[in-house]
Formats: sequence, structure tokens, C-alpha cells
Amino acid sequence: MSRSRLALAVACAATFALVPATASATGGGITPRDYGAKRFVEGVSVPNIKEHLTALQRIATLNDDTREVFSPGYQESLDYVVSTLREAGYRPQVTQFNYPTWGESQPAVLNQVKPTPKVYRPGTAEQSDLPTSDFITMANSPTTVLTNAPVFPVGGILDPPTGGSVSGCAAADYTGVSGKIALVQRGTCAFVEKWQLAQAAGATGVIIYNEGNTPERQNPIFVDNQPDPPATIAAVISSYALGNELLQAYKAGQNPTVDFKVYGTFTDRFLPQVIAETRGGDANHVVVAGAHLDSVPEGPGINDDGSGTSALLAMAQELANGRYDLRNKVRFMWFGAEENGLVGSSYYARTLSQKEADKIDVMLDYDMLASANYIRGVYDGDGDDTEGGSEASESPDSGKVEAVFEDWFRSQGQPVVKGPFDGRSDYVGFTLRGIPSGGIYAGAEGVKTPDEERIFGGSAGSWYDPCYHQICDNLSTVFTGVMPLSAEGLAPEGSDADKRAARRKMSGGALKSLKELSAAASYAVYYFGASKDAFGTKPGGHKPPKWPRRGPRWHGHNHRVGR
Repeated sequence: MSRSRLALAVACAATFALVPATASATGGGITPRDYGAKRFVEGVSVPNIKEHLTALQRIATLNDDTREVFSPGYQESLDYVVSTLREAGYRPQVTQFNYPTWGESQPAVLNQVKPTPKVYRPGTAEQSDLPTSDFITMANSPTTVLTNAPVFPVGGILDPPTGGSVSGCAAADYTGVSGKIALVQRGTCAFVEKWQLAQAAGATGVIIYNEGNTPERQNPIFVDNQPDPPATIAAVISSYALGNELLQAYKAGQNPTVDFKVYGTFTDRFLPQVIAETRGGDANHVVVAGAHLDSVPEGPGINDDGSGTSALLAMAQELANGRYDLRNKVRFMWFGAEENGLVGSSYYARTLSQKEADKIDVMLDYDMLASANYIRGVYDGDGDDTEGGSEASESPDSGKVEAVFEDWFRSQGQPVVKGPFDGRSDYVGFTLRGIPSGGIYAGAEGVKTPDEERIFGGSAGSWYDPCYHQICDNLSTVFTGVMPLSAEGLAPEGSDADKRAARRKMSGGALKSLKELSAAASYAVYYFGASKDAFGTKPGGHKPPKWPRRGPRWHGHNHRVGR
């Protein structure tokens, strides 16, 4: 799951949906009691999923404990998926997506013109978080050349810095920035969010300066990220000292100006991902079931998203047995570079012709199904239960997808938490095409609440996945639910005794999570694969997209966003 934080952690925005034991809300002739549905769910067993998880861990172990998209571990993971599908009788396609490389054709310039002429030192990614430079260009910044440009501090800056700055996290913070360079303090929301809001408000450039509240938040850092839509203004991240110098000049009424020059360039680069379809089923009514194949560089990604990858493989194998006569075609997809900004899935969805997009009835996204401190999360497709799910508005039928998951969990007597479409996983490109979408998740770096502990078990105060985007997101943690005391999300700020107590509470939770969520995931694939006219749209299709088609470097948000 991409680490972009365009919304608060799921727990902050989610509402409990303690689903009562009532009749099915979905109709369509398929229910959780359907014999074929039950047989399919049972066939996609945890032991079968574990077999694939084990293979992915073996691949990661042989490749420096990572399967990130530029590593041999990613290619070997892709080869494993392809060979498994071929053995099951599929004809998988390895397709290419464009992940353009970004670079600077010459060093950036950031010089104070007034009140005091001063030359600041540009840095590179290799100088991230070091005192050897004063500022570093954010990746994916376009060429921007400004001279003697006014600098405008946005709202929310904490001076002196005390931590927890919300500077630039709200659109209202940018009132008055139009035609000026936005000066923004690092804080509690994603760098890319500040960049997006500044651009939307008419800023000519962005300087995000380190927060300054601790010794660790002083130096400039490098962030590889991309606003959506693509940036038309450049952004840099500076040291606290640089930003504070401009801030104090402004507060003193000296109206600081700077020369701000960034020379960003983009070069096409193509990477592989995998598609496999059932041989049967109506090709004009396609069910897309997706997961991402890549991990972050920091770990093997056995939960994120080895769990979704492996669940899809187990589903594909079960369907290949030939015992299921589904009405609709199921298209399994293993996307690449999700952790780098939803790149593979966004490219695929964006480059579909309208004719092909209209053939997709639904997109089901399965990202992180085996979190040790899990919740049963369901995306709020109709937006009735949460705030912040802006992508849902492009696909109003996503509420039906939500209802299908609810029906399954209701049939099992399992309450759920609703979370918004927050832009963090591979459904985004599909919702933007107006394709009904949905999914389930066990949780990432959100902190479990006491109410959630009461309902789901586990340990309040720890992350849903204490090993999220770390080396301990490995087979041992998933199989046991027991992570090392060094896990970042294990009782943060607590003592070793607190961490051990939290760990005991979530022992075994990851496999329990995998069992419960993979069952719901399988049911939804069966439901939409077997249903006749699930959305009441046959033989029609989806509405054309409401936005202009974007260029080839359009993609989402990188996992390396920080705050």
C-alpha cells in the first residue's frame, strides 16, 4: 500500500459499521449461502495462499530482502506469478507500463535576492538529511525558472517550532499565495499534499522547509513523489535554517524575494506487470481483481502486498479447476510500482480505450489482507459512512461493491470498519475512469483504537500492521503475528514491557486476518463473476471520464512521501 497520506489514517475517518444479521442488501441472485460461492471460498484456502507467500519470501531472501520494482526480486516475483498461472492453464500476459525517470539537467538554483542577497547550496538525493546542502529538489518537479520572485509563508506555520505543524495542510492556508512562491513548514501531512494545494492555489513554486522542532528535522531531505495531476510548478525541500530565514524576513516586513530555478526532465521507461484472464465468461463484462506485486525497498512485503498477490494466485488456481461456470470474465492483475505511486495500475487504467473501459464491470482491489493487529476494513463506495472519499464520486455504483463485502461479513457475524477511498491503492485509476470499484484491507500504519480492540482484538495504541514498510513485513511475522520489538508500529513510545504486552495481544492475528479477509475477497470475485447484470447496466457501459486525458507521465503518489 502506498504510503501517501492524502487523508488521515483510516481509523481517524472510518466509522464502525456493526453489520446486523439482516437479509442481503445486494440482490442479483447470489448470496453468501450460494453453493458455488461457498465452494469457491473454501477452495481459496489459507494453506494454498501460504504456499505462495512462502515462495515470495524465498524470492525476497535471495534478493537482499526486497521485491521492490527495480530489483531482481520484483522480476523473480513476476516470473513466479507467470509460471504459476501457466501451470494452472492460463495464458498470462506480461504487459509494459511507463514509469518515466526524472532527473535534473543542471543543478537547481535558490538564491535570496532581498532583503539580503545570499546563495543557497543545492543538494542531491545522496545528500538527503545531511548538512552539506541547503535545499534539494523534489523528484518529478518540472522545469521552473523564476527570478526575483516573492515568497509567501502559508498558514499554519509554528514559530517557534514545537512539533505537529499543520502548515499547508488545508486549502485555506494558501489564501494570498497566487503568483508567489509558497513557503510551507514540514509537519503532519504529506509533502505531496502541500505541493498539490499550493499548485491549486496558483503558487509559482513551493519551498517546504524542515520543521525544526527536533535535531532530526533540521536538514533538507529528498522526497520522490508526484502530484496528481502532474506538477506544473517545482517544489524543493529546504533546511529549517533556510526556511526560517525567509520566514523571519517576511514577518519583519522585508518582503523577501528569491531566484528559484529548477531544471527537471523526464525520460520514458517501461516496466512489466502481469494480466491473466479466465478463458470463459462474457468478455464484454469483465471483473478486474487486482493486487500489487512490488514491495518497498525496505522489506520483503509479505503482507504488503504479498498477501493480495498470493490470494489472487490461489483464486486463479481454484477457477482453473474448471468447476465454476461464471457468466463474466475475470481478469486477474498484478500491478507494478504501486509503492512508487500507483504507477502500473494508473497507467493501465488511463491508457484503456473507452470501449475497453466500458467492458469492465467492476474493479476489486486487495492490498494488505494479513495485518497482525488487523481490522476488517471495507472501502465506503457510496460515501455515506465516511468523509474524504472523493474518488468514489466518479463511480457511484461503488456502493454496490461495498454492499457485497458487507453481505459476506454479515453472513459470518463479523463487523467491519468503513474507510474512504483515500487514494492509497490501485483502485484509483479505475475510479477515475468511472468504473465501480471497491476492496477490503486489514490496515497499515493507522493506530488501533480501544473500540477497535474491543471488536477485533489485538492491541490498541499499536499500528494495524506494526511492520508496515519495514524489513519485518516478512513470512515469520505473517505466520505468527509476532514481530520483533524493534517494529516501528509496535506500541510506539512505549516501554519494552508495553511492546511485549502488545505483541502478545496480536499473536496469531495476521493469519486470522488473512483467513477472514481472503474469504471476503474470494466471495466478491465469485459474486461479480457469477452475477447476471450486477449493476443493472447490461448491455450499456460506463460514462466517459470527466477529466482531460493526461500525458504519459501521469501517476499517483510515492511511498517515500514522509511528513
